[in-house]
This record gives sequence, C-alpha cells and structure tokens, in this order.
Amino acid sequence: MACPYFMPEERFDSTWPFPQRLPLGAGWSGTCTAPGHEGALPSAEELTSACNLGYAKTCSRLPAEREADAVRFALGEERDGLLHVLIVCEREHLPASYGELLYDKARGTWAQRHEQASVQRMAECYVHAQLERRAESRRGTETASNEQTQSAKSALPSEGTRCLGS
Repeated sequence: MACPYFMPEERFDSTWPFPQRLPLGAGWSGTCTAPGHEGALPSAEELTSACNLGYAKTCSRLPAEREADAVRFALGEERDGLLHVLIVCEREHLPASYGELLYDKARGTWAQRHEQASVQRMAECYVHAQLERRAESRRGTETASNEQTQSAKSALPSEGTRCLGS
C-alpha cells in the first residue's frame, strides 16, 4: 500500500528485507504530488518509511483532508490478452474506493487507466515488477526443469546395459 500522493519514478534499493513484498513489487524513488508540495523530493528515510508503504501519518506533506491513506494493487486474471489489475484505495485501514485497470500485454499499453496520474504510475510500476518477477520465475523453472531432465537422463542405463528385472 503506497502513499496515494507518491509518484514513483525509478527503482530504489534500501535495507528492506524482502523488497519484492513491497506494495509496488519493489522499492521506488520519486516525487510527492500532495497539494502544495508537487514535485517535492522525499528523503531516503521518507521513501523507506512512508512513500512506498502508505499510512504516512508523520509526513508533513500529507493533507489532513484526503480520500485515501494508501493504495493497494493485485493482479487479477488475464483474459483475451488483457491483464486485470485490481486497485483498492484505503482510508483508516478500510476500503474507501476500488476499481480495475486493464493492461494489454501484447501491446504494452493500458486499455483502461486510472484518472489520477500518481496512482496510474504506481500501477505501471507494480505491473512491471510483477511481470518481471513472473519472467524470472519462468526462467528459473525452465532452468530447473532442464537440469532435472539432464539428471534423469544421466541416471538412465546406457545402451547395452540391462535394467533389473529385464
């Protein structure tokens, strides 16, 4: 759940123990879009404790009157080449609004976007991180599968050798 006023721009490495578990699938640096603070650069501390995590109650830029404290994303189903991206905006740890965005994987474009630029950019970062992780997972699975196949082949008896019971 990232801060709804956070505009992620590029990957940001920090001391997070499991950055892949962060709300946007990785740590990001970026700018603030809170009213009156547009373009402000958060400190490294703010990025690690607030911007990437949401519920930034101690942030001096967070408006007192706001619709959401955090934004949460989840990948839904992929149907007809469209990846459904679910979005929930939370206020006081409860759902305040929700919706669905659509990403066309073949074209690399958004068929349905969010009206708020910062939330749309967060969705883009989230989807990028998740698709990257899926690709890495597939490569790892293929590598493991190839290694298992090679291992199984090497365990087979060579030609001319008889198996027990044959």
